[in-house]
Amino acid sequence: NKKHCWPFTKKKSSIIAQQGYENPREATGRIVCANCHLANKPVDIEVPQAILPDTVFEAVVRIPYDMQVKQVLANGKKGALNVGAVLILPEGFELAPPDRRSLIFMHIYSPSCQTI
Repeated sequence: NKKHCWPFTKKKSSIIAQQGYENPREATGRIVCANCHLANKPVDIEVPQAILPDTVFEAVVRIPYDMQVKQVLANGKKGALNVGAVLILPEGFELAPPDRRSLIFMHIYSPSCQTI
């Protein structure tokens, strides 16, 4: 069971889910992040229809939201919303090594889940 987590934030916002859940997907299919985060947004994802072995490809995830909406930061000031996503790759897929992927920030959900 390989899986990878792909938050787009530079903070380790998924740390609570990582410590509490070995796999971020519940038996119902729900992602455990929804236990704390109430937002439910439509997501647009673009991936290739076919991929050859040992090919690096890009998955483009778009989460449309009002960029004028702010959140209260730890210092009490208003700031940009933290927006992220969890990408679970199908079995047999894995993240490309760092030297073969773009500079976008991502981290693996856990050492035991290499495809989340």
